[in-house]
Amino acid sequence: MSWLTRLRNSVHSSRLDQELAEEVRDHIERRTAQLIERGLTPEDASRHAAAAFGNVTRVRENSRDARLWTVLDGTLQDIRYAMRGMRKSPGFTITAILSLSLAIGANTAIYSIVDAAILRSLPVPEPGKLFSLASPEIQQTGVDQGGNLSSGERDSFSYPMFERFRSAVGSSARLGLFNYASVIEAQIQDRSAPVEEVVRQWVSGDAFEILNVPPALGRVFSAEDDRIPGGHPFAVISHEFWRRRFHRDPSAVGQRLLIGTDTYFVIGVAREGFFGVEPGKFVDVWLPSMMSDKASLTNVGWSWFRIVGRLAPGTTREQIQARLQPAFHDFMEGAIRRSPTMPPAIRKQFQDLALRVHPSPAGVSEFRQAFARPLWIVLAIAGGILLIACANIASLLLARATARSAEMAMRISLGASRARLVRQLFTESLLLSIAAGGAGWILARAVAPALVAMLSTEVEPIQLALSMDTRVLLFCAAMSTAAAVFFGLLPAWQASAAEPMSALRGVQGQAGKLRLGRFFVSVQVAFAFCLVITGVGFLYSLRNLSRVDTGFSAHDVSLLQVESGFEPNQDDRRREFGDQLRLRVAALPGVQSVAGAPWALFENNVWTEQVVLPGKQPSEREELFYRVSPRYFATLKTPLLGGRDFESRDREDSKTDALVPAIVNQAFSRRYFGSENPIGRTFDRPAPKGAIRHQIVGLAADAHYGDLRNSHEAIVYLPLNGQGRLRLYVRSGLDLGSILRLVEREAKDLAPVAHIRDVTTLDTLIGNSILREKLLAGIAGVFAALGLILAAIGLFGLLNYSVARRTKEIGVRSALGARRVEILNLVWKDLLTMTGGGLVAGLAASFAVMTVLQSLLFGIRPADPLVLTTATLLFGFVVLIAGTLPALRAAAMDPLIALRYD
Repeated sequence: MSWLTRLRNSVHSSRLDQELAEEVRDHIERRTAQLIERGLTPEDASRHAAAAFGNVTRVRENSRDARLWTVLDGTLQDIRYAMRGMRKSPGFTITAILSLSLAIGANTAIYSIVDAAILRSLPVPEPGKLFSLASPEIQQTGVDQGGNLSSGERDSFSYPMFERFRSAVGSSARLGLFNYASVIEAQIQDRSAPVEEVVRQWVSGDAFEILNVPPALGRVFSAEDDRIPGGHPFAVISHEFWRRRFHRDPSAVGQRLLIGTDTYFVIGVAREGFFGVEPGKFVDVWLPSMMSDKASLTNVGWSWFRIVGRLAPGTTREQIQARLQPAFHDFMEGAIRRSPTMPPAIRKQFQDLALRVHPSPAGVSEFRQAFARPLWIVLAIAGGILLIACANIASLLLARATARSAEMAMRISLGASRARLVRQLFTESLLLSIAAGGAGWILARAVAPALVAMLSTEVEPIQLALSMDTRVLLFCAAMSTAAAVFFGLLPAWQASAAEPMSALRGVQGQAGKLRLGRFFVSVQVAFAFCLVITGVGFLYSLRNLSRVDTGFSAHDVSLLQVESGFEPNQDDRRREFGDQLRLRVAALPGVQSVAGAPWALFENNVWTEQVVLPGKQPSEREELFYRVSPRYFATLKTPLLGGRDFESRDREDSKTDALVPAIVNQAFSRRYFGSENPIGRTFDRPAPKGAIRHQIVGLAADAHYGDLRNSHEAIVYLPLNGQGRLRLYVRSGLDLGSILRLVEREAKDLAPVAHIRDVTTLDTLIGNSILREKLLAGIAGVFAALGLILAAIGLFGLLNYSVARRTKEIGVRSALGARRVEILNLVWKDLLTMTGGGLVAGLAASFAVMTVLQSLLFGIRPADPLVLTTATLLFGFVVLIAGTLPALRAAAMDPLIALRYD
């Protein structure tokens, strides 16, 4: 008999049973007819035919086994039996699937983000041959200068350095240039299309060739498209942007795009699925690097490009590093020569710098560097939730096993082996896990994009390729299978261990199940308590950060980026435009104060310089410099403690030797002047054409610049020069929309080409700076609450079962005069016994976890008394609620009914 027939018979076993019954009946009837022909009576013939045939049931079973795929048939029987059992206990089924699906869904959702941001290779051929360059961060200032990796590295380089590297590497590799992708406004010209924000990236001409990314339409850049500064107004758009904006119209090639204030011609569409080299950002438009700011192509100090390369066949990363290190060292020596006032300590760091060549099959990503560790931590927390859910279901399965002891005993009496019973019971656990896995998969598809949206801001939008592909599906299946093994196998083995006679009398086995149930409850309590302490720690950390004194009042302060449209060589017109715009906006109804700056606080834009006091050695660190307009301190309500504010006449003019006024904050004054009054003191700032001397005309209170975690930075405020892009601070009680319309009207009146973008509030920028802390606090808090609920369900279930098991004992105690409070104490003692070990284990584990997470917590110690007290009170309250109903049930028990309980 073929395996296909056996498979068909296993699936349609009822039809096979009917066919076998008909065959047996036909065989006996034909034998009976033959015996009647020989002269026997019908009764004798029937009896002799049946006797000759033998045991009908055994023959049918043997024949049935011969025509079946036995393993599959047994499995199908187990599945059908398990499904009937699940239908008979809908409360248990729904509770188990719901709790498990939440845990599996959370794990799958977070893993999909980890996979997209950290693990998955770029969608390019042979990603394993890609590498990126980085160098150690110079420890010259406590200020985060942008482009820094979490490991203390910088992955940003200047264009002249890139050219030096490209020459040094020769034919052993090909190097491509990619700047930090940014958001800018774009519009399709010659159409009535709206202005929209796109993600733009400058790349070297051979970038697509290095990545082996072919065009879907038209062509991509070549080396010839990136040779002459300002001479290649071409653009390659992403497949997604082509679909979204051009509706897959082939005529998109050749269209003109207005990006910022420049016009580009679309020459091609990138292959579908390619988003760039930076997971976390989907680039819409790529432009040749020669079309970027001309200063960025010549200024050796302007580091804003990443370098990604591809190894030539037979070349290793070590060989590439050996080729590039001499060029990197020469470049650092040039930086030392260009800075004669460089302190010896910093000079030594420059001389010892080693270039690092990192494998980069997954690309380079700021998002990954900022959120890799938090994402792994969140995934570990989600794993704890899964363990709690599994332990919870295991406790429920043990409670069900007690109710089915007689059934299991009957099956053993009828000859069922222990392995057969374990397989049957485990099948039910596996079905529960599969159902929960399917529900968790659906949940993950909705939760993962929502989590990414939590990390995205208008200024820094985050996008990830969250395709629920085979990798994520396999992870979900692995979680489901592991969960089934964890919560199903041990309870199944315990339930199948019943002795028939004792189990049928109901006098054996329950104590063992209770001990196992206590173990699972202890596991739940340990993990839940650890999660609660972790969640409370992150919540208090976020509270501490939110309460940091910024040194200014962010409430009611709106920010708008105004682009005047004037050329870079029109500084006077830019300055006049900025001055007039501030005055006109400040005079509008509802506006309290207005100030300007080249960029906003908390936007990671940093300008640092050395400070040289007259007659002293240059400082061995660099300080923050920030240009601001008059009334900046009044607009932000940062107190001026001495001296004066900037005035409209204050300028930094390279054509004169006049002192440039400066305002410093308290941190700067303490560092350089101690307790002396800084007003009137002077200092020099090194510059390429000679040092610039500043005179301190004001002292401002300390204020944070970009990181609430750090202490107040030393800041030097300088007068605002003419800026092509001006960040306008507007203090007003009006809403953002009204402020935008008012400012836009005034700006257009002063310069018709002026444009406004990036409208936000200072409160929003501060909130965005602690986005990582918000993510950890939010998810850890939700998971802690979920862990508490699951632990409470487990405690309630086992305590309720314990009360039911001790019904006769409680009845005897009540009959002998035990008071109600004594019965309550009996149950509370049982509850404390269940939770005590888990609490101790959870406390020890939480101390280790909080020690590991110390760098992510602000103002929180590993054994912080406030965190421990809050977590203990919260957990104790939930435990009290979980134990109240069983305790009240035991105390209200009627002794006569309890004594008759079987």
